[in-house]
Amino acid sequence: MDSPANDLERPSRSAPRIVLVALLVATVGLFVFLGVRVKQATAKKEQVAAERATAQASLQKRATVVVVRPTAGTWTPRVAFTGTLKPWRDADVGFELGGRLLKVNVAIGDKVAGGAPLAILDASRSLAEVSAAEAQARAAAAQLALAEDNLRRTEALVASKSIPEAQAEQARHQVALTRAQLEGAQAQARLAKTGAGLHTITAPFQGIVTRAPTSAGSVVQPGSPLVHLEDTSRLRLSASLGEEEVPLVKLGAPVTIVYRDRAVVGKVVALVPSLDQATRRAPVEIEVPNGAAEPLLAWSFVRAHVDAKGEVPILRVPATARRPGSQDEVLRVAGGKVHVVHVVHATDDTGAWLVTSGLGPDDQLLVNADPDLKDGDDVEVGK
Repeated sequence: MDSPANDLERPSRSAPRIVLVALLVATVGLFVFLGVRVKQATAKKEQVAAERATAQASLQKRATVVVVRPTAGTWTPRVAFTGTLKPWRDADVGFELGGRLLKVNVAIGDKVAGGAPLAILDASRSLAEVSAAEAQARAAAAQLALAEDNLRRTEALVASKSIPEAQAEQARHQVALTRAQLEGAQAQARLAKTGAGLHTITAPFQGIVTRAPTSAGSVVQPGSPLVHLEDTSRLRLSASLGEEEVPLVKLGAPVTIVYRDRAVVGKVVALVPSLDQATRRAPVEIEVPNGAAEPLLAWSFVRAHVDAKGEVPILRVPATARRPGSQDEVLRVAGGKVHVVHVVHATDDTGAWLVTSGLGPDDQLLVNADPDLKDGDDVEVGK
């Protein structure tokens, strides 16, 4: 049998083995951890290299471009635009005074001559005011006659030394006062007569009634539109031109207006030599004849164009050469670099640009350009 002393020695001999096993496990774990980190670092490096290679390939692809040269030719400038046909003249007619509508002389669709009575207000109150104002004027005239008679008698008494000169001066002031009162009463009478005459509204010009009351009896307010009148014997086309189009249009130039399947010829009667700050376009007005046989409808939406006289040299540029997102820019290649160029142009039916200024016939222009290309970027022209 083992003695108690041997039992006490066994734990002391197994302790080093436990420490050795723990160190071995820790070492293995450290190597595993380092292996994982090395593997992750290698994968990350490979990913960065792949992304760099992809970016370089993309850059190389973008730098290789296709170019085209503009084609020289001639063009008869045509400025096309759209707009709304408006009456040559139109007006909202109403009473300057308020009152009850006594009579309506027109209805919607009626043709009226200039000066024709359109509607009448009840004038009984105004006539009474005229009578009152005239009575006040007559009373003021009587007061003036009395004052003048008193002045004559006073001056005679002053001349005979019967009364002092101060009384004559007072009589003169009374005459002046009553004369001013008479003038005020007469002015009031004229104003009342004018107001009585405002109870009838007349047509300011020849035209067609497009809005009118259907019956009398309603109370109208001063200045409220009551009758709308339009002169459609000729029409007005209001439109606008771009900055590059203004030099092509002159006053008096013929304008072809297309309405459905019809075409009529008008003329430019006004061209504002100033651009609207918001739209950067210049307003233009066109007079459009309107025949009685087949009249055009006012407020119709129409297309129109102006043809300039004579041909002008142009460079035709395909629509694909337009710089993406721009309205007047192309990308020119010179010396292996991109240059942004602003051009003055019109557009034909195919969408091609007809450039009148900004390019030369030997210029190389990018087609289907990358939107990211900027002025000064290096490019290589593809074969």
